[in-house]
Amino acid sequence: MRAESRLWRTEDGDLVEDGHPEASVLAYGEDDELTEDDAKKIRKPAPAKKAAPEPANKKAPKAADKQAAPPKNK
Repeated sequence: MRAESRLWRTEDGDLVEDGHPEASVLAYGEDDELTEDDAKKIRKPAPAKKAAPEPANKKAPKAADKQAAPPKNK
């Protein structure tokens, strides 16, 4: 089996992909041949959490300008 991306060894001895927070030491470069034992130690990335929905614009509407001149009478 060949590494599709760089694989890093964790403190526990598992292998994780590039950018994983537990990555400690580079174990395999891209396209390097993996041993059978190491191929079994690759941790799958955790499923991505759904992003929280964007909060609605909670700003109050702008108040009328109290300093503005009153409309002229006709």
